[in-house]
Amino acid sequence: MKKIWKVLRIGLLLFLSAILIFNLYIITAQIVFNKDLPKVAGFAQIIVISGSMQPDIRVGDLLFIQEQEKYEKNDIVTYRSNGRLITHRLIEIDNETALAKGDANNVTDDPVPIADIEGKVVLSIPDAGNYILFLKTPKGMSLAILFVIVLYIILELPGIIGSRQSSKKT
Repeated sequence: MKKIWKVLRIGLLLFLSAILIFNLYIITAQIVFNKDLPKVAGFAQIIVISGSMQPDIRVGDLLFIQEQEKYEKNDIVTYRSNGRLITHRLIEIDNETALAKGDANNVTDDPVPIADIEGKVVLSIPDAGNYILFLKTPKGMSLAILFVIVLYIILELPGIIGSRQSSKKT
């Protein structure tokens, strides 16, 4: 039983460390290097704030995008337009520009230079973006910290109880 708890503690520590390092990189890239879409190994994450791609992609979904060397018709991509990030489906593409359209929209977007495409959607996690936005609030941060403390206590409790019982025996 002790081995299981030890493995769980190490696993939790590694998981939380990876999240911390990833978030520190993103924060540093945003603040120091003024990047609004930091990428790690060509991947970035975005949170959907409009319903233009419903029903496939909904408001509050977390999307992971990846830079591609080549984009194809029907790819769902995120691109820059007038300083904003837009995620729509490519309906036509040539060597220099692409036409995109939201699945829920009636009209196509203005032509997009290929250089303005940030990446192709490779993963969508429904509603996860809403949780991330919540964690950015003071209430969300407080609950996250409380959760980590409670989880740590739960994982350390067997060791504390075991050490007290062994000290009583001697």
